[in-house]
This record gives sequence, structure tokens and C-alpha cells, in this order.
Amino acid sequence: MLHNFTTMKKLLFVSILSFVLLAATDPYSIKRISDKDFRYEFYTTDKKVSVKHNKEYFWFKGGLIHKAEGGVAGQVLDGDFKKYYHSNQLAEQGTLKKGLKVGLWKTWFENGATKSTQEYSSGLKQGKFFSYNVEGKMLEKGYYKSGKKHGYWINFVKQDTTRYKNGVIFIKKPKLTKEEKAALKEQKQKDRELEKLEKEKQKEAKAKEKELKKNAKTDPKNKTEKEPFYKRIFKKKDKK
Repeated sequence: MLHNFTTMKKLLFVSILSFVLLAATDPYSIKRISDKDFRYEFYTTDKKVSVKHNKEYFWFKGGLIHKAEGGVAGQVLDGDFKKYYHSNQLAEQGTLKKGLKVGLWKTWFENGATKSTQEYSSGLKQGKFFSYNVEGKMLEKGYYKSGKKHGYWINFVKQDTTRYKNGVIFIKKPKLTKEEKAALKEQKQKDRELEKLEKEKQKEAKAKEKELKKNAKTDPKNKTEKEPFYKRIFKKKDKK
């Protein structure tokens, strides 16, 4: 009986040791780290990543999580990601794929109230965004398209709505009356005619300049033909 118990203890010890060694060497096993504000649980992979310059990547090195746009320098985060307050309240949760955020990401205040929700696609914000205050009241909502604000964004604090088009504030052109449209059309026609006259003037000026240069070359008064060297020598002697 004692022999069997000892054997079981040895087997259990070997199993635990194997598990610990596997966890230490397996890049796909869960990793846990802490700093002064939070603790983190995540997975990594050693798979090669084709880095895109306009995307933000997350990786693990030297006991820390790093992030940078368009580059990696360690074990790339891959899989479920969780960040906790030291009170064990969940602070952030989401999924990464080869270092890039994908799917729905959520953040929480330490009291458990939702702070924000954001959808991602291949590392870029893509889809609905919502943010809240610590009391649970909505502060802002909007939509991202390929990482840029797009469509209507509502700020409930300022009670303001802004429309975006691919990250730029979109200002709708005012509607014109028939008279205003006719006047605008007439003005554009005048501008085209003035532009045409200006081009014709420039063309005429270039033609005149070309003609003057041509005449200057053929005018006998402008010719300075050199006399032979020996004639110039004799002229100097005659003067003496």
C-alpha cells in the first residue's frame, strides 16, 4: 500500500513538472504578468507576421506587453486577452490575431460599469463605438470605417452631432435657388472666358518674343564679324 502511494506521488510530481515545463516553453500557453495598476492574461505565438505599416501590433518581450505601428520585436499576442484591476474586476477584454485586434473589445471601470465598446477588423477600428461615464450614462457613439470616423457621431455631453466622411468632417453644401444656380453658371462661364483670354494673351506674348529674337539674329546691325588676325595687326601699325 505504501509502495503504491509513493508511486502515485512520483507520478503526480512528474505530471506537474511536465505541465510547468510545457507552460514555460509552449508559446500557446497562457501568460500572466502584472504592473502597478493591472494584471494581464494573454497568449502568444511564434508564427511569422506579415507586418502592415498602417496597423498597430501587440507583442510580448522582457516581461512586458509592447505595441507599435507597423512593427513587432517579440512574441506576437494571439488569442484571448484580458486585463484586470488588482481588485479582480475585469478592465479590458478582446481577441488578437497575429498581433492585431479583431472582433469586439470592451473596457470597464473599476466599479464594473462599462466604459467603452469597439469593434475591430484586422487591427483597424471597424464598426460601432460607444463610450460611457462611470455611472453608465452614454457619452458618445459613432461608427468607424477602416480605422476612420465615418457617418454621424453624437456627443451627448456637448449635445452635438457631427458627420464624418472617411475621417474628415463632412459639410453639406447648401441648396441653391434657381436664380442662384443661374448666377453661378453665368459666373463660371465668365471665369472660363477670362481664363481663355489670358491663355491667348500669354500665347501672343510668347510669339512676339520669339519673333523679336529671330529678327535680332538676322539684323545686319547686330552682326559683329571679326576681321582676320593679320588685318588687325596691320591696322595697329598704321595707327602708329
